Amino acid sequence: MVRRTSLTAPNRRSATAPTSGAGSAPRLNGQPAAVNLHQTIDGRVERRMRRNGLRDMLNKIDQEKRRGEQLAKAQITKLKAELRARDREIYRMQNATMIFDTERIWELEQQVKELKGQLATKSIASEEATQYYSCVWPSTPSVASTDDLMDMAQYEDQFDDMAAQTNTPSRARPPFLTPPATSPTRPVSPFSKDVSPTADAHTEMRLNSQDADKKQLEDEIASLEFEIQKLTATLDSYNALGARISDALSGGTLREKGTSSSLEAIENQVQLLLQTMSERAAAVAHLTNAISELGFAGTDASEMIMSLASEFRSARLELEYLAPGEPTLPVTAHGADILDLLLDRLRTLSRKTREDEDSIDEYHEIERSLRKQLDSRISVMEELNIKLTETYRALDEKDSHIRELEIGNSRLKGAVDGYVRDITELEGLIERMETEHRESINAHAAQQKSSEELLTAKNTTIAELEAKIEEAVAQTAELLNEMSSTEANFARQTITIRKQHGAALAVRDTRVAELRDEIDRVTESLRVARETIHALRAENSGMRGMMEEERRKAKDAMDSMKEELQRVLYLSQSFLEDSHGASASGRAATIQGESDDSRTIVCNPSQMGTRRSKRRYDSGLELLNEDEVDI
Repeated sequence: MVRRTSLTAPNRRSATAPTSGAGSAPRLNGQPAAVNLHQTIDGRVERRMRRNGLRDMLNKIDQEKRRGEQLAKAQITKLKAELRARDREIYRMQNATMIFDTERIWELEQQVKELKGQLATKSIASEEATQYYSCVWPSTPSVASTDDLMDMAQYEDQFDDMAAQTNTPSRARPPFLTPPATSPTRPVSPFSKDVSPTADAHTEMRLNSQDADKKQLEDEIASLEFEIQKLTATLDSYNALGARISDALSGGTLREKGTSSSLEAIENQVQLLLQTMSERAAAVAHLTNAISELGFAGTDASEMIMSLASEFRSARLELEYLAPGEPTLPVTAHGADILDLLLDRLRTLSRKTREDEDSIDEYHEIERSLRKQLDSRISVMEELNIKLTETYRALDEKDSHIRELEIGNSRLKGAVDGYVRDITELEGLIERMETEHRESINAHAAQQKSSEELLTAKNTTIAELEAKIEEAVAQTAELLNEMSSTEANFARQTITIRKQHGAALAVRDTRVAELRDEIDRVTESLRVARETIHALRAENSGMRGMMEEERRKAKDAMDSMKEELQRVLYLSQSFLEDSHGASASGRAATIQGESDDSRTIVCNPSQMGTRRSKRRYDSGLELLNEDEVDI
């Protein structure tokens, strides 16, 4: 540690106030030391401000990193909840039975609605997210495929000749077990604990997390595309089935195309029903033609049969009117055979007519039920097409949002590169500051060494000056002794010549006052010289030019002091030559007392150089805790 010293003026005045004169030396002040102190304070304040700015920047980077980690954790929690909901949905869809009836169609409609809601929720969650996804999307099992989801080969529809009937499967399919989607991404144990990364590892962790997030985002996009492909395949199969059924109903025949086993049974049943309906319709048309050939009035077979029955009834009434009672058969056997044949034919026609009417009614009922089913399924298909369009629109929005996320990812990478570049520049700045600090320490050591050399030279000069001052003081003491002896010799003559030299006494008093002023001037010069010595001791950071100037000032002070001493000697000699009478003894005593006082003042240099340790006030800049400079 370098000791710090302070210069203090003596508490009491050793002499009277100095008078301004041409021979007085100028008084040195402590301005260079004050300037150096201000420069030191300014440099420390600037360094402290730089350190505080760097600390604030590092704190901001840490806060941004923590905020990003919190957002990523919230996004992970949200995505885990969505994954659990999706797993439950897949499990339910895999365990569900595939039955093509109205309830199953409604169930599929509800599933489409739920999928649409999930897509909307995912899009909203993706828009609100500011960080990348930090979870792993569960991959589907290798044994699962698109055909397993919508496999209808074992649970196809069964229709009989009269109505559409459905059969449920004997047992449900076994579910495909999937690994849990909410497993922790890192080991968690009672002995594990979170360790906050240091500021040096922030950049590396950020880059690794970006690569992992990008890979996880790609996995999630691939899984979503796979789910969309499955839904698209299912909807395409429904659309193809509806198109084939509509073509079969409009054209009368089914187009032969390669279809899956789940749809062939339905198409075969519909084809058989259409063929049976066409055959029955042809039989009814043939019967209608046969009845119309008999010549009875009517637009259709029922009206013709009714008109035939009414004709027979009228014929019977006329026969009863013509031949009341039971008519006898004709004599010939051919007439009876003809009547029997006619009656049998009529009975057969009547029975066939009733059967045909019943079958026609049944076919009409079947046709109405089929038309209702087709209408409902067509409406469901239209709704599914609308929902599929909306799903495609949502997927397009999702793709646009993914592109926006990629753009944000690129921007974030640019920001990370900027942060890395800033950190590199800060590290270079810190290295430069450390280099400058080492250079300043070396320069300070060299300057301190030169200051010690200058201080040694100053101490030598001061010792020489003190020796010269002591010699001058000794000469002054000798002169004072001579003056006192001379005044003692002439003390006896003062009484006799007091009256003669009354007029000259005033002149001599004036001369004595001038001598007193000269002595005060000499004392002040000595005090100024001593203060100059202390000022020279206080200047430890001056340059060699200042040292030369100080030496010159000290030389001027010594020259002025020598001139003053020579002047005093000259005045004292002239005074000794001119002084006569009894008043000389009193004046000599006065001058001797004053010279004793001045001797006391001059010969006590140790009191002026005392150093007192004074308690310093701490300005809040922590200057007391730093290195002290020896002045």
